[in-house]
Amino acid sequence: MTNSPTIILVSSEYPPNICGGLGVHIARMVAALREKVRFELFVPRFSSYSTDNSNVRLHEIAVPQAESELELWWQFCSAIALSPQTSSLSAQLIHCHDWMTILAGVSLRQRLELPLVFNVHLPEHIGSRYCLENIGLVAADLVVVNSEAVREELTARNLGIRHIEVVPNGVDSSVFFPSHQWPEEEDYVLFVGRLVAQKGLDILLRSFAAVLRRCPESRLVIAGDGDLELYFKRMVRHFGFPDRVIFVGWQTGEALTRLYQQAQVVVIPSYYEPFGIVALEAMACGRPVIASRVGGLAEIIEDDVQGYLFQAGDHLQLARRLSSLLLDPRRRREMGVLARERALQFSWSSAADRIMDLYASLIGRSVEAASPSRILEVSRGLPAGLAGQLDQLGLSFLPAG
Repeated sequence: MTNSPTIILVSSEYPPNICGGLGVHIARMVAALREKVRFELFVPRFSSYSTDNSNVRLHEIAVPQAESELELWWQFCSAIALSPQTSSLSAQLIHCHDWMTILAGVSLRQRLELPLVFNVHLPEHIGSRYCLENIGLVAADLVVVNSEAVREELTARNLGIRHIEVVPNGVDSSVFFPSHQWPEEEDYVLFVGRLVAQKGLDILLRSFAAVLRRCPESRLVIAGDGDLELYFKRMVRHFGFPDRVIFVGWQTGEALTRLYQQAQVVVIPSYYEPFGIVALEAMACGRPVIASRVGGLAEIIEDDVQGYLFQAGDHLQLARRLSSLLLDPRRRREMGVLARERALQFSWSSAADRIMDLYASLIGRSVEAASPSRILEVSRGLPAGLAGQLDQLGLSFLPAG
């Protein structure tokens, strides 16, 4: 790794502490860039981390108990920004991921005079998190997103983002692949994801009630956990089919791959989905996917080719699509073949090559100060307490309350 650049990487997740697509992205990109980049990785000290990557030096930041999520990430960012060790790092660039880390990135950019890359995985829409995200969008030298849909969404805010690039996520086809008995399958529909409102599991449950009238032997397997788990279990009892639905909890590794491999269909009923890594994982396992026509999902799945797209929130349209596929094994197999072919077009190595090119375009470039008035404007929705403390990070141009 002689002459490899050193990147200050700030993330809220790193294996094995992964909550969603952000953590998967970090893990795969760091691994794919093993021979090309050195990472000084800053993460919150929540529990033990995997340190098997020789190109990563881990900095675990102790975060005191906080009364709110906003306070927790403020403490995390301020600890990084004020840490004397960051000044001694011979880094060439700073790379932050989502709103939780951006105050650290903006402060380090100002203090170290290094270019800042801001990765937005899941855009925010209201409140303090939205304001913090907008600070990052205005201050960053480069914004990276995972789909054209997210690019359009952020561009529509008219913030004057300097430069925005789309780098789609990938899938590891050596981890997610069809079973040796493919296309054999079991009699279940699969949902994989966090049990939160955004993921639309309520739509799938309403749809499944209708599906069971035509396909009474079908089962629904739900892999995931989250704040609404009890609510969804109550929905299942309310609809009267607890014997047809199985909650298996959060799944990773070989267990998750086996679930994909044996499913008849994988359903992604999200109300909102910036990209959709689950879709790629399922497709790489040779399974058709039925997904909402939202965000990045519509950029991955071609309707009536690798699966079906349906109008988000329309449980009856989903029921029709799902029933037709459950009753047509030949069509499932045909779509599964095409799904695998499509998934192979998305690789982490390709994504890493693109990120490396973007790094190269920024490294060594002079850093132009972000407009204080513009950042002041986009930060007006922050709570007075937080805004009043931002000058501690060297962000004295922000409002004092």
